[in-house]
Order: sequence, then C-alpha cells, then structure tokens
Amino acid sequence: MVGGRGEMVAVNVLVPAGSLVSGARIALDPVEAHHLRVRRAGAGDAVRLLDGVGGVAEGIIELGRKDAAVTVGAVTRVEASHPLVLAIGAGERDRFAWVVEKAAELGVTEIVPLETEHTRGVASRIRGAQVERFRRRAREAIKQCGASWAPAVREPVGLEAFAAEPHEGLRWLAALDGGLPPAGVGPSPVTVAIGPEGGFTVEERRRLEAAGFAPVRFGDHILRFETAALAAAVYTSIARKRGLDG
Repeated sequence: MVGGRGEMVAVNVLVPAGSLVSGARIALDPVEAHHLRVRRAGAGDAVRLLDGVGGVAEGIIELGRKDAAVTVGAVTRVEASHPLVLAIGAGERDRFAWVVEKAAELGVTEIVPLETEHTRGVASRIRGAQVERFRRRAREAIKQCGASWAPAVREPVGLEAFAAEPHEGLRWLAALDGGLPPAGVGPSPVTVAIGPEGGFTVEERRRLEAAGFAPVRFGDHILRFETAALAAAVYTSIARKRGLDG
C-alpha cells in the first residue's frame, strides 16, 4: 500500500551494512532508487531501512531527478537468529542461487558451498568469483521478506577442510538412510551437510560422520540438493520454535 506524501510506505529499502546511524543521510544506489520509483514512493515518504546485519530504521526519502537518498530516523538493532548453517554440495550455480534466496526467507544464518568429488567436474559449478552475486541475492531476498539479517555466504570450501573445522552444536548429514531429526531443537547451533547430485562419496560421508555429523532423513525419497536444503531449513525452524517454546 502506498501512502500520501509524508506517510509510511510499505517498502523495504536496502542500505550498506553498518550504515544505519540516526540522523545520517545515506545516498541510495541506483537499484534502490529505481525500486522506490517502481513502488511509487515519493519525497518525504517514510520507508523501512534494512542493512542486512540486524539494523532496522525508518528513513525519509529525498528524490532527485535521477538519484535518491534517505535520512535515517531512530535505529533498532535486532539480534541475530540462533545459528543455522547449510553446507551444500552444489554443482549448479543457478539452482544454488535460488536456494540462497529461499534460505534467507527461512532464517538460515550461513550458507557454505561445498566442493565435493561430484561437483568438481561440473561446468556450472560454483566458483569464488560468483560468491558476491549470491550475497547480493541474499540481501535482495530480505528486502522482499522483511528479515533483519541476510545469511552469510562463504567462499567455496573443500569437503575435507569443512569436515575438519570446529562445528558447535547439532551436526546433521542429510541422508535417506538416516533417522528422523528430533522433534524439538533448542538454541544450540545446527549445521546440516547436504550432498550434491550423486550424493557424497563413501569417503566423504565417512569424513563427515567422523566429524560428528549424524545421518538424518528429511524425506522418504532421494531429494535434489535444493529440496533437501529447504526441507532442512523449514524443519529446523519449526523444531527450534517447539524447543524454545516448550
């Protein structure tokens, strides 16, 4: 809904991370300025500002002929969600980008592209030069859904190196032969490892299980990596609410 001049407009606007300071004037990038015009927001209207790292504020619009800026009002700092990490063996970058967008909507806090045996030979696999694109996709997603935090997207990491990292809290390995995940999850961090098409190799699975990743089933059939990632995110979100509310 668009209000008259000087009214709050139902529009979320992205600003650079950490830039929200009460009273500051922030020049908007061309994408955000265009977004305001598409949504028919006018000079003097108030919009909701998001910086993607927990900062939320009201901003008053200033419009030039081709540019736009906002003056920041009172700033609220929203605490980050309890950690939920998806480590995904993703060999296809466009499908991975879609996962990033949906994971942002579902409250995932970190996404790790895993380099695995079955992704190394894929021409469309994720490369480090594309990570900034995924980070922008995550920020665009919070603009649409209104979340205060965008998930962090890491550089691609080899599975062996990932398995050797310290992982706090619950560690799950998405696997059709796994047990059902617990009905309730508390504030403990949750990390879910999800294989690419073709799955993890026997050796990769051995490494993950040796690192404490317990096989967990999120469906009754073999799932594509993007389906498994969203199933894990939705299930964990619901289980966490049950665990914290109970």
